[in-house]
Amino acid sequence: MAGLSRNKGKAGERELARLLADLTGHDVRRRVRQHDGDDDLVGVPGWSIEAKRYKAAPPALVAQWWGQAVEQSRRTNALPALFYRADRADWRVVWPAGLHQSPRPQPLPPGFVDTLTGDPLTWWRMVRGLAAT
Repeated sequence: MAGLSRNKGKAGERELARLLADLTGHDVRRRVRQHDGDDDLVGVPGWSIEAKRYKAAPPALVAQWWGQAVEQSRRTNALPALFYRADRADWRVVWPAGLHQSPRPQPLPPGFVDTLTGDPLTWWRMVRGLAAT
């Protein structure tokens, strides 16, 4: 069963990499040799991308994944973005709401309650160019 789950995760990462490459125009790729704490995808400058592909995505599990994404982003000194997709559902993305505040809080609040959630196109429209500021 673990092998099927791992394959599902890899397929989800490849699917998301294609989606983000099309959306952003960047060369987004799955990190082939992942170590604990590495980004799942590389190629979106300034962003630490965590990808999750599961049967279901209840809020408690998404909040847990968000904590993982925040910790990962600290290690890579980038902004966290959690992309997830449940079976028979579209991709969703979670990112820090503080990015859209002026002045931007430093550091960004890490809690799940301090996030926005939307589809990948909405995320990209709202955040492109923010990682560098």
